[in-house]
Amino acid sequence: MNTAKVMEDILRRIISIRKNLDKDLKHISLHIQQMDDDIFNFIISRLKKEIEIVKRYNPPVRPAIDPMVSSYLGVYSRLEWAEEYGKLMGYPRCCIESFKSVRFAIDEEHLKERESLKEEGKVAVVITSGFIPCSLRCREAWRRSLIALVSQEEYNSIVKLEEELLRELPHYHGGYREYYEKIIL
Repeated sequence: MNTAKVMEDILRRIISIRKNLDKDLKHISLHIQQMDDDIFNFIISRLKKEIEIVKRYNPPVRPAIDPMVSSYLGVYSRLEWAEEYGKLMGYPRCCIESFKSVRFAIDEEHLKERESLKEEGKVAVVITSGFIPCSLRCREAWRRSLIALVSQEEYNSIVKLEEELLRELPHYHGGYREYYEKIIL
């Protein structure tokens, strides 16, 4: 799956929500519809800029959504809407349910799974930052470009992408310096 297309789908959904209530995303819809026009336009422009940069790199895993965009959408402050945010971000149902069960980070169970993922020529498992899969082997998460095994060349490209995103879209979210979680094999 093309990672920029996945991000464009999120962008389209946010724009659509601004105009029409999405019954599956009731709380987020109301939040976005009540947003000041300048703030809404600001987050849309930042998301478009992020997509433009991602297109140049074509990574196998989509990066996290820009921290400023996520902050204004309430991703960090509205954990009671975790299911809605998961749907907006395209997370698989199984992973949303796992997160709701208080699995907020890559944990020991995930790290145990990495041994079974080792493959010739691959150096790391890369995951969209902020996304906590139910399992590193979740097929749906892989299909949705939220997890991938990467070669050294792909890994280096992802690091360069992160550097460019930080340079072009500066932010002050201290816990969100990277757009990917990387588990070295």
